[in-house]
Amino acid sequence: MERPGPGPGRKFVFVLCDGLGDRPLDVLGGRTPLEAADTPNLDEVARLGVNGIMDPIRPGVRPGTDVGTLANLGYDPYRYYTGRGPIEAAGVGLELRPGDVALRGNFATVSDDWIVVDRRAGRIREGTSELVRALNEGVRVPGVEVLFREATEHRLVLVLRGEGLSDRVSDSDPGATHEGEPVRRVEPLDGSPEAARTAEVLNEVLRQAHEVLRDHPLNREREARGLLPANAVITRGAGVVPDAPSLESLYGVRGFCVAGESTIIGIARLVGMEGVIPPGATGNVDTDVMAKARAALEALERGYDFVLVSVKGPDIAGHDGDVGGKMEIIRKIDALVGRVLDEVSLDDTYIALSADHSTPCSVGDHTADPVPVAIAGPGVRTDDVKEYGERAAARGGLCRIRGVDLVPIVMDLMFRTKKYGA
Repeated sequence: MERPGPGPGRKFVFVLCDGLGDRPLDVLGGRTPLEAADTPNLDEVARLGVNGIMDPIRPGVRPGTDVGTLANLGYDPYRYYTGRGPIEAAGVGLELRPGDVALRGNFATVSDDWIVVDRRAGRIREGTSELVRALNEGVRVPGVEVLFREATEHRLVLVLRGEGLSDRVSDSDPGATHEGEPVRRVEPLDGSPEAARTAEVLNEVLRQAHEVLRDHPLNREREARGLLPANAVITRGAGVVPDAPSLESLYGVRGFCVAGESTIIGIARLVGMEGVIPPGATGNVDTDVMAKARAALEALERGYDFVLVSVKGPDIAGHDGDVGGKMEIIRKIDALVGRVLDEVSLDDTYIALSADHSTPCSVGDHTADPVPVAIAGPGVRTDDVKEYGERAAARGGLCRIRGVDLVPIVMDLMFRTKKYGA
């Protein structure tokens, strides 16, 4: 008997929805936003495919977006996650060298006595490139190269480059629930001289950043308009570049990522994928999902085998407790999937639906609730599930899997995996 092979043109489109999972809500008659929303295209993928529920990390572990996405791509975060900073650096195109320490940062508003008024400086979106340029020109620390780079909206990346540095340092960002408290002093997290020196360097960098920013013309203009000034930088997630094998080296696929924020692009680049943030497709509920659909389809036409499409909006709505907003972005995701289904054939293309974690509207934060998964395409052993939702998926043939299992399952369907054993 002739053995099947991958065949020419076999592709994989992976739609990954940030914070999609939820819990039953009384206002929706005991349904989740995903169960209550009208989603004919998501339901079609479930009907034509195999379904299950997934613990992005493992049962009981609340994932961050970074580790949840890394796991969904098949990489064990306990092995490959080194902090959010390197991911953000990769997302904005910074090439890290061995020994570099990368940190994720925000432009923030602080008072004269360093009390955090707003961690996002009023969610500043305009003029951040001017502020980053001023920081790169004005912040100097002997023996250490200091690099700032703007990221999505109020976010930025900070890289420290030099001898004798360590990523074992604490956050200066007090966190979302601690606005009104002082900026945290950076402290070493171990007893090494490298961590002590890095903490000292970082505190000096943040002090100088405040001096550069507080009198910047852009901030004086913002204050005159009644807006919050971006007069400080707060940091978190220090890390070094991880040593992760590329998807191409593992499976022989060329990967491309379409996302609305640099975090996801950064994760994709760390595993060897190329990526793009289409105009108008940033992470909010009003994201242009059709721009993402077009970019994904164009990537398939250019010969990419594996296209990841990330949609941030459900997570934002979940954090805000916005049930209507979450249902709205779910309907938009359904339209995105519908466009893909119109343009590809499930005779030679796989499509998977998943999420990096749950962000229930009733909680307003990430939880460990498992998320629904559906995979459709050639050779898939279909089940009896007819709709894409948390409880419907739990009745499916995939049963309950981990995040790191999903991509290997699809790669095996595509005949991209190797046999284990004789």
